Amino acid sequence: MKKNAKSFIPFAAIATILLISYILQKAPKTYGSDDSINVYQKFQTGQPIQYLVIGDSIGRGSGAENPKLTWFKQLENKLIETNDVPLHGDYLVQSGSTAFEGLFKLSQRKKHDHKDLIFFVFGENDRKYMNVDDFTMTYEALIRKAKGLHPNAELFTITESSLKYEEFASAIVLLSKHYGATNVDMRPIFKHSGYTEKQLTRDLIHPNGLGYKFYANEIYERFLDNIERGKTVSDLPSKLHDHSEFELSEIEHYEKMKGFRPRGGYFTSSVKGSVIEYNFKGTMLGVRLLRSPDGGEVDVWIDGNEITTLNTWWPFARERYLFIANGLPPGSHTVRFEVTGRSKAMELTTIPYVRIASIITD
Repeated sequence: MKKNAKSFIPFAAIATILLISYILQKAPKTYGSDDSINVYQKFQTGQPIQYLVIGDSIGRGSGAENPKLTWFKQLENKLIETNDVPLHGDYLVQSGSTAFEGLFKLSQRKKHDHKDLIFFVFGENDRKYMNVDDFTMTYEALIRKAKGLHPNAELFTITESSLKYEEFASAIVLLSKHYGATNVDMRPIFKHSGYTEKQLTRDLIHPNGLGYKFYANEIYERFLDNIERGKTVSDLPSKLHDHSEFELSEIEHYEKMKGFRPRGGYFTSSVKGSVIEYNFKGTMLGVRLLRSPDGGEVDVWIDGNEITTLNTWWPFARERYLFIANGLPPGSHTVRFEVTGRSKAMELTTIPYVRIASIITD
């Protein structure tokens, strides 16, 4: 009996090892961070792909009838059903966002997990806040920041179906070629789809589920085309714009304040003529503020010159990072925010408020 028991021990150990090995082979694939192979190699070997979307309301799939009909969820479903390749998404998106806001949010992130694929979805909102030169520089800075954080990631730039400003679309194409990114221009896809804009969108801007199906299909086809052509993930090239590599930082300490009061993390006022001023050194300027249902307008002056009027109304409360100006002369500057007492809201029955937290500069 003792001899049989001794011979059984190594046999049991071997059986256990074989069983564990079998279980590990059959275990489901996980979202690993292997950066030794690129996204195309992972696709061809059936490995999970991790992607990041940096974008605006179209980037986040606004307009879809339900979350399953956003462009990225339809893309995920297409790859898992057709190719048995799982996609896992991460989203740095905000309705109304610009490339400036995307850059600031990316810069403020504390953790940067491995990404195989990055989508950039901007343009429609940017043209409301900046000219094409400012957009080109900021968009390039965003690409360089993302590529610096994720050097092995493949880049896809999306030209939104609603973008009517050709110079902004051309800027995206220019930067895409320089950085080896795949540009997916959805404007001709919608135009030749056989459907009207009304049929493909919720509001003539944001695609609906059907519109996002065209997004997903076109991205998928361009991805497969890249594989067929043997495309490789590009390294980070030299910059096109001299000032396109910079870091954004916040200045929270004001120089002068009249009428504003600290409240809930913001300097707040509803009184017309209230003023808050900041001093800064930099060539670019933005502001961190709260947009909300009771948001009012605020005039912005830099070095005594009126620059713009910002609208802080939004249907729900959201902290935003808004672009103000670029190309300022090197040296010290003063920015002045002055409450107008007005609101862009059509039926605002309450007093309009302005809430400012800090300024953002390079």
